[in-house]
Amino acid sequence: MYNTTTLPNGLRIVTGEMAHTRSATLSVYVGAGSRYETDEEAGLSHFLEHMLFKGASRRPTAKDIAEAIESVGGMHNAATDREVTVYYAKVPHTAAMETIDILADMVRAPVMDAKELEKERHVILEELAAIEDSPAELAGILIDETLWPHQPLGRNVGGTEESVKSLPLAAVNRYLRAQYVPSNMVLVAAGNVRHGEVVEAAQKWLGDMPAAAPGPWFGIRGRNGADRIAVREKSTEQAHLCIAYPAVPLGHPDRFALDLLSTILGEGMSSRLFMELREERALVYDVHTYPSEFRDAGSFTIYAGCDPENARLTLEVALAETDKLLKGMPEAELEKGKQMARGRIQLRMEDTRAVAGWLGSQALLLDKIETVDEVVAHIDAVTQDDVLRVGRELLKPSLATLAAVGPFEDRDTFAGLF
Repeated sequence: MYNTTTLPNGLRIVTGEMAHTRSATLSVYVGAGSRYETDEEAGLSHFLEHMLFKGASRRPTAKDIAEAIESVGGMHNAATDREVTVYYAKVPHTAAMETIDILADMVRAPVMDAKELEKERHVILEELAAIEDSPAELAGILIDETLWPHQPLGRNVGGTEESVKSLPLAAVNRYLRAQYVPSNMVLVAAGNVRHGEVVEAAQKWLGDMPAAAPGPWFGIRGRNGADRIAVREKSTEQAHLCIAYPAVPLGHPDRFALDLLSTILGEGMSSRLFMELREERALVYDVHTYPSEFRDAGSFTIYAGCDPENARLTLEVALAETDKLLKGMPEAELEKGKQMARGRIQLRMEDTRAVAGWLGSQALLLDKIETVDEVVAHIDAVTQDDVLRVGRELLKPSLATLAAVGPFEDRDTFAGLF
């Protein structure tokens, strides 16, 4: 169950009341991310996210903000993705209203000191450098670049070293004013809270923000014959491999069938890929699949980490298992996938942070919220024919892209794979 209120300036407030909990998660969702940036602005949303922790009008230093949350035993953080930036804090429910004050101050009146910006620039460059030491993460970035080349959706959310070094304070401030407007934000409270109290606090701290229209985001563009295979040579003990296909966007009715296909094929230790590649052939330690959904696009990705000598065999087996599944599956396997999907949702809903995420992401990106029961009904309605139809439409070899990170000098290992 949830309640919603929209203030006159356009700010949406969503609460999920969980009276049995002793905690509350407060979140502010903002329509900001790499899809709102030009190439020259790459990493701007992420840079701004960092800056909002450096101090705000009522708590002018990073220490003031951190102590305000941590002094009550709470934790706080933020995350930037392609279409959303979220700021959140999980605290004892008795500190919920004060936490709204803290988050509201951060998103509305950050200090934005030039000296702090230069310090944070170095921090972000270290964050980008850390990715270079994570080949699995590099493979994920590389597959997005390959699937969506030369456009914001395929770009690393953190930007590049060159763009981060060149972003001026004026650009960060301009972006703050453009995107952090009431109609482009959702305040979410989940836990032992009361809707009326949350609305009252939101009205107090954010109700007089001027209404404004946010900046636009960049839509998907075609691949235009770009290479379907990308290799990043790196001296690693494992090869990190991703196969990705373009898939359905957020809100598409086929997303539930695709999610179930992913569950059966590559999620969990009983999935087909795990059983064949790890348990039967011992080719991998980790293999899994995951769908990604955005406003106007989506993807379906298979990841595997293996000995470089087994890279091609691992991919061939993964493709063969995918093809085998799409030729047919027992009804019992689909039912197992449905039970797994239902169970995961139910377990998530015990945590206030997960509930806040459920509510906030839907409210911002879909402008509507489906309840757990409604989503479970969609899952239950998926048929075997639905899963097979969606899989056959989307997971075609002619649509596949591949990214590989490891000790490969060229693409010869993967020639003719698709």
